[in-house]
Amino acid sequence: MSTEIDIKTYIESFEEMSQLFQTLSGEENEKTFMEKLLNIAIKSIQEAECGSIWKIEGTLYKPVAGYGYDDEVLNKMEIPFDDSYIYQHLDEEIHETFDIANFNKNASEFYKASQMLHNKNEKLVTLIVPLRIKNKLEGHIYIDNFKVKKFSETSKRILKTFSNFASTFMTLMNLREKEKEANEMNSVYLSFITHELRTPLTSIIGFSETVLSDPDMTAEEMRKMMRKIYASARHLNSLIEDISTFKKLNKDQKINVDKINFKKLLFDSISIVEPITSPDVELNIKYETEIPENIETDSTKLRQIFVNIIGNSVKYTDYGYVDIIVSYNKKKKMFTIKVEDSGPGIPEEKLKDIFKPFVRLSKDKPGSGLGLAIVKKNIKKLKGTIHMESKEGYGTTTVINIPLSVKK
Repeated sequence: MSTEIDIKTYIESFEEMSQLFQTLSGEENEKTFMEKLLNIAIKSIQEAECGSIWKIEGTLYKPVAGYGYDDEVLNKMEIPFDDSYIYQHLDEEIHETFDIANFNKNASEFYKASQMLHNKNEKLVTLIVPLRIKNKLEGHIYIDNFKVKKFSETSKRILKTFSNFASTFMTLMNLREKEKEANEMNSVYLSFITHELRTPLTSIIGFSETVLSDPDMTAEEMRKMMRKIYASARHLNSLIEDISTFKKLNKDQKINVDKINFKKLLFDSISIVEPITSPDVELNIKYETEIPENIETDSTKLRQIFVNIIGNSVKYTDYGYVDIIVSYNKKKKMFTIKVEDSGPGIPEEKLKDIFKPFVRLSKDKPGSGLGLAIVKKNIKKLKGTIHMESKEGYGTTTVINIPLSVKK
């Protein structure tokens, strides 16, 4: 009888997964999608009572969906992936554990949250399977039970099949997102070539024709024209350099990791943008106590991030302040750099697309519109995060999180 129930449950779950697959558009909200996957997983396995799906985001490991658990408690359980229980079992395609609630007793915050999550149940058995996009590990599904001694072999096979199916969904969503990005990129790239590069080139040609067509031009008039030609050529060169940097970031996945002095790198970055700071702007740096001295990361990419973000605040703020506030989260092993300014702010319609390639904040300021797109790609390579908030007329706040150490 038990086998018949198992087969019936498996078929029903397979049908639900098939329906989910057929309706997949690539536009789904990640949390909603993961919750659907988890619900089907719980239905698939007779012993399953509760469960969660965890994803690797940069160097952090965080729950993105839960079943049978308090969402508020679950959301507190974000930790560095290196500190997670499953990090010691990455070579296993399915793992069963009987003591996961007691893991990380020394990490008091995480342990307390784990005890609250599992309601201090004395008995807990957990099945864990990986989720992958191609061969890259993206996260795990956790299935829990507070009554049985262990999961059946049938349940393990069902969960393994389910994880393969779920990974296929994730791969498809990833491919559709990349296709969407590629189509958008081709459109904006063509627009950039047509308009932005043509403007300085047209100026160079126009001023050059003026010089060549006027044999009576004085030396002073010629110098004025040459200065305009030089300025346009410099602008054109900077646009081409930005395109080159952006293309390299798209192709090159390697990072050069070294141990460097964090404070020195930040101050070096600030010194690069300081000369363009308005005399009516206060540039302030604030450090919280107990900031680690060194960071293991790619110094070139981190410097590019700082120069672009702080440089933008300085460039667009004519009076008031630009505050750089640095703190460190011991639990997450993350540096947080908050850049606040009293500039004009960013219109809502531009804020949602601010990290897309070739998006310009203002036509009155020079630039390619690639600076923040480069920042976004560098942040991803360094396993960090970036978030920007702004309201037109009330300044902009940018929050950057960078891990203490990133592996190559």
